[in-house]
Amino acid sequence: MSTAETSTKAALADNRAVTSLLISQPLEWRVRAVEELVIDSATSCQRRRSLQVAPLRTLLADYVTPTHETAILALNVAPMPRGPLMEFDIKGPNGAAWLLPRPEIARRQALYLGDLAAAHGRDLSEPVLSLLTTIVGFTGEWFSRNGPMSLEEYLEEGLGRSITADTVGYWRHIGDECRKILRPRVDEFRDYSAPENPALVIPELFAANIVASDKEASSLLAEYADLLDFLERQAPVDDLPTYADDFLNALADYGRNYDLIAAMEVPLDEPFIVKYSERRNLNISLFANTSQQSVFIADAQSNHVSLKVADPSVRLRQFSAKNFDLSGYAVGAYQPRQDDQSVAIYAHEAEREYRVNLQFSLAPLRRLEVVPYLAAAMLTLLTLALLEQQPNTLRDLAIIAGPAALAASVLLAREPTTLGSRIRLLSSTALFCALTFLLISSAYLYLAE
Repeated sequence: MSTAETSTKAALADNRAVTSLLISQPLEWRVRAVEELVIDSATSCQRRRSLQVAPLRTLLADYVTPTHETAILALNVAPMPRGPLMEFDIKGPNGAAWLLPRPEIARRQALYLGDLAAAHGRDLSEPVLSLLTTIVGFTGEWFSRNGPMSLEEYLEEGLGRSITADTVGYWRHIGDECRKILRPRVDEFRDYSAPENPALVIPELFAANIVASDKEASSLLAEYADLLDFLERQAPVDDLPTYADDFLNALADYGRNYDLIAAMEVPLDEPFIVKYSERRNLNISLFANTSQQSVFIADAQSNHVSLKVADPSVRLRQFSAKNFDLSGYAVGAYQPRQDDQSVAIYAHEAEREYRVNLQFSLAPLRRLEVVPYLAAAMLTLLTLALLEQQPNTLRDLAIIAGPAALAASVLLAREPTTLGSRIRLLSSTALFCALTFLLISSAYLYLAE
């Protein structure tokens, strides 16, 4: 690569301060986020997202020169729930992009939190920054392998030794104090949260040589709890949010989510688009065929979300965008369009929910939904007629052959997707029960004679 070519690119991917700046001012550069959810199977859905970004030269004025035309930097593309990424792909405006390792993402998130604390005159020591890095980078993989257990058992398993009851009690007390501060700022709590219970990361602190004794661990956790208490007391002025609010809200959210940060080459003087796709789990209820997906609708100046059904034999029966605790409809989410197989919502107002739950129910197309129920009703009426007339010869009972063959053909019809088969579960069950009732009744009438 020539010197002239090198001088036109600003190498900022390793500059953690740039990432902290981008995380702290998302609405300055995130113009529009467009997300598409495609329900294409019974167990998962495809999610595609494009982020439209404004020119970055003004925002990065302290880090680029007039000769720089592009920059290689690490962008926080989207907030993501913790867990493995499935079928993940990401592309930057000038080609491929690559994800930062999770420990590096956690470090940059911790530095962002450190900048927020410093804005209130609280400079964080390196041990506290290391603790924050470990907390926001905590994945909880250990729980998926070993299942739930008490804090004492968890620490003994993680440290390979027992801990005194007084020490564990003190760490639990610190967790209780942190929980009082952070839990009200969480829209949904699931399973565990390292920010609320920092004792969960103690085995990692020992493994990384951040602490060398239980006494050092207790001192570090106490410093962390004191930091949260200090920031909690920085009350908002005239109901306006403060850096302390941003710190506590971000830390509480990092217990469940993380910033997806990817490095890529971007132009400095032109708007550009970053695209990524992934697959998420989809849990459809057994017979009601209801499900939900959470989406973010306030991480850009405007957000557009669409939900589509890929199988042409399946339709959207009901849809609503609810706030995350499901207590009411989402604020600021407008629904401009809906048909049988797609729905779209748009959010752009300053006062809107940060994250919403898309609740929906699925059903077969009406003409496909009616046939199994009509067949089940016909078989049921035929069974009742047989029980009323009580024929007992094979010739008389042969009348069931036609309806039974029809029912069997409907049951054996192969759906093109697992989604269609799953949505037909209730109607198929009803038809199967009606057919079974007919066959058992016919056999009984014949054998009874």
